[in-house]
Amino acid sequence: MKEFRANIVVGHPYWGRGGAEIATMYLILALKDKYNVHIFTRGGWDLSELNTCAGTSIKKSEIGIIYPPFSTILGHTTGGALWDGLYRRYCRIIAPKYDLCITASRVIDWGVPAIHFLSDVTWNKELKEKFNSTELIVNKSSIRYVLFHFGNWLAGSSNRSTTIHDTFVANSKWTASVSSKYCKRPIKIVSPVIPGEFFINEWKKREIAFVLLGRISPEKKIEEAIAILKSVRERGYNISLHILGQFGITTYDNSIQLICKEEMEWVKCLGAVYGESKSRLLSTFRFGISCCDCEAFGIATGEMVKAGVLPFIPFYGAQKEIVMREELIYYNKEEAINKITKVLNCEILQIELHQDLLLQSKQFSTENFSQSVLDIVKHEIIGIKA
Repeated sequence: MKEFRANIVVGHPYWGRGGAEIATMYLILALKDKYNVHIFTRGGWDLSELNTCAGTSIKKSEIGIIYPPFSTILGHTTGGALWDGLYRRYCRIIAPKYDLCITASRVIDWGVPAIHFLSDVTWNKELKEKFNSTELIVNKSSIRYVLFHFGNWLAGSSNRSTTIHDTFVANSKWTASVSSKYCKRPIKIVSPVIPGEFFINEWKKREIAFVLLGRISPEKKIEEAIAILKSVRERGYNISLHILGQFGITTYDNSIQLICKEEMEWVKCLGAVYGESKSRLLSTFRFGISCCDCEAFGIATGEMVKAGVLPFIPFYGAQKEIVMREELIYYNKEEAINKITKVLNCEILQIELHQDLLLQSKQFSTENFSQSVLDIVKHEIIGIKA
C-alpha cells in the first residue's frame, strides 16, 4: 500500500535574497522528502538563484510552485500593498486544498489551522510600532498610506484568530519572548540552519579588518557601523571595513553608498557574494560588525561565526544567542568602541574567542533544524486530522 504523503503549502509572498529566504529554503529541504510541498508566492522565485544563496540543492521535480492569477500582470514588480492584499486573500482560497498551510515568514491568515514561522520580529502592528519598522514610516505618506489600508481591505480576514488558534514557531528565544504576549499558545523555538561549509583560514593569515554582511536596509544601521569603526580608526587603529551586500536604488541604499564614497580610503563595497566565493572571502577577515538591534536571529552573524570571524554585535535582539561572549557584545556606541579596541590589543584573546565561537556554531546544523521542523509538522497534521 502506497504511503500517504500529506499536501503542504508554504506561503512566502515575495522572495528576496536575505536571511528569511535562506531559512525558508531549509524549511523546504526538511519537508520535501516526506510531504508533497507547494510554494505559493507572488514573485521573486528563482530556484537556481535561491539554491546558490542558501547553499541548498533542491530540484524543480521535488516541489511545486504556484502563483496567484494576477502574478503574470505584475510579474516584474515587487507588487506593493495592493498586490500583497490580493495575495493574502488568495491564500484563503487555496488553503482548503491542503492538509497543512505554513507561513514561511511572519503571519498569513489562511482561514484554516496553520503554522507560522517567525523569521522577522515585526510581524504585527504593535511590534512594527515598537521597533520603528520602516513599513510604518513609509505608510505615513498620504498616497501610500491609503494604498496600504486599501491593501488590507482587499486582503480581508477570516473568522479565525491566528494568534489564538495557530502554531507559532520563533527562530530565537528573543523573538519568542517579544512575541509571546500576542499569542494564546506557547511559542515553539527552532533555531535556523547556519548554511554552508566554510573554509577556516589560520588566524595569523587573516587580515586585521572588519566585514559587514547581509541586506542593505535601514534596520541594519550600516551608517552606525561605519561611525563606530571610524572612531576606532581615530584612536590609531589602521582597520578597514568590507561591506558584503547587494545595493539597490532606495534612498537608504544611496545614502550608504554616499558615506562609503566619502570614506573610500578604508570602506569597500564588494556587493553580494554567495557560495564558495563567500566562504573564501569571509575566511580572510578577523572581525565582523552588526548594529541591528532588532535582529530576530541573525543568519549573517551566524555565517560570520561559522567562518571563524569575530562579530561585534548589539546586546538587543537575538544575535547574542549566537555570539555568547560578553567581550563581543555592546550596549551602545562608546562601549562598542572600547570593546573593539580591547580585543584588537590582545591576540591571545582573539584566538580564544575564535576557537570558542567555532565550537558554538556547530549547534545550528541542518540535522537539528530538520528534525525539529518534522516533529512540529507531524504533530500539527495529526492534530488537524483529529
